[in-house]
Amino acid sequence: MSEKESLSEIEERKAKLKELRKMKEDPYKRRFDKTHHVSNIEEKSKKLKDGQLKKSFKVSVAGRVRSIRKHGGIMFSDLEDYTGRIQLFLEEKTLGRKKFEFYDSMFNTGDIVGVKGFVFRTKRGQLSIWVESFELLTKSLRPLPKEWFGLKDKELRYRQRYVDLILSPEVRETFAKRAKVIEAIREFLKGREFIEVETPTLQPIYGGASAKPFESTLNALDMKVYMRISNEMYLKRLIVGGYERIFEFSQDFRNEGIDKTHNPEFLLMETMCAYADYKESMEVTEKMIEHVVKKVHGKTKVVYQGEIIEFKTPWKCMTMLESIKKYTGKNFSKLDDKETFKVAKSLGAEVEEGMSWGEIVAQVFEDKVEEHLIQPVHIYDFPADVSGLSKKTKKDDRIAERFESFVNTWELINSYSEANDPGQLEEYWKKAEKELKKGDEEAQRLDTDFLNALEYGMPPTSGIGLGVDRLVMLITNSASIRDVLFFPFMKPEDDSRV
Repeated sequence: MSEKESLSEIEERKAKLKELRKMKEDPYKRRFDKTHHVSNIEEKSKKLKDGQLKKSFKVSVAGRVRSIRKHGGIMFSDLEDYTGRIQLFLEEKTLGRKKFEFYDSMFNTGDIVGVKGFVFRTKRGQLSIWVESFELLTKSLRPLPKEWFGLKDKELRYRQRYVDLILSPEVRETFAKRAKVIEAIREFLKGREFIEVETPTLQPIYGGASAKPFESTLNALDMKVYMRISNEMYLKRLIVGGYERIFEFSQDFRNEGIDKTHNPEFLLMETMCAYADYKESMEVTEKMIEHVVKKVHGKTKVVYQGEIIEFKTPWKCMTMLESIKKYTGKNFSKLDDKETFKVAKSLGAEVEEGMSWGEIVAQVFEDKVEEHLIQPVHIYDFPADVSGLSKKTKKDDRIAERFESFVNTWELINSYSEANDPGQLEEYWKKAEKELKKGDEEAQRLDTDFLNALEYGMPPTSGIGLGVDRLVMLITNSASIRDVLFFPFMKPEDDSRV
């Protein structure tokens, strides 16, 4: 539909709106009593034969008009609700001439209608509602795109998600699966006696990750505040307070780049489990993800962008050093900082002078290994230099008890044995504060209140951080994180009405 045609149809619809008001017909009703959804009708009509009327099966349904077809004293119209689409049969003899002509002259595709009638199947097998009465519930002033089966312009799809959802059943199905993913995670964790909690989104000190925050001012107290980059530090406070197994779905905010796997606002699911270490979290992680995939997808194999991914447990495990040796042939375990830098440079890794052994190893992993990690795998024993909130291993102070689970080259899970020595954390955070002053916008902050909490004693603890959006992408075969967020962040368009 051209812009000229669209404007012309909008004017025609506005003229109908004006006429409706002259007729004392409310074009924006307050309510309608529904008895059925389309899917309910389909389920209860499976045994209905072609050409059979079931006058005893009375229904009251509502939804959006998707088509209108007139044939003399009969009209056919498709009604769609969020569960499906069904044909309406409108007969002048049944409705009366006035009501029949009202539907013909005042309705457009996109209008929202409520109908009452009985169910039948046409001779050609089309399940239908024989309409005995109807109400115009909402007048639509903008025509739906006629030539598109869903919006083809991706930017427009994300910007006008409401139109995308109207036109594209597969998009609605994606978000139905997203809801099922969240439900399945809850089901799994509650089955293991985890308790769901809520922690602050607005925080006086951000923490729990290395990321640039969004900041604002709380006028009532004349103080700077931050949107959370993680809920981790508050969950640990609850462990100090006596909780043992907790989880939260946390909407987090990071003032960083936007790409196919990153959005400034995203959903993280975080757990904390007392008396557990990172090895136990590894086992919980893979069983939880396997449970979710089977629950939502029906099997453990998922096809993502042409690649078959198998989520069946147990998953493979490699230390970070083992993975680097496997994919580069280089063994960094016994090299000093200078030797490590030299070898990393020879591999083409993006390293700089002055980086520590652990920072270089982590960069080599990111640049040279992650791209190979398609099937689910736990990469564990990270360098301690890049794992400040983790316990160090007993055997090597350079290594932390931390793992990340990778699928399709993406980090899906981050987990570690939580550092609970207040002295160790204070030393780490004071060093990070110096880096912040030097210009590192992602450096972590010194959280004195959390250190106070640790001085009361936090039991051995391990937590899991799951990127929910990425998991939904995998299960729904969605190429971009924007496909699994109702309203991904978009740069505003100019609006001539503002």
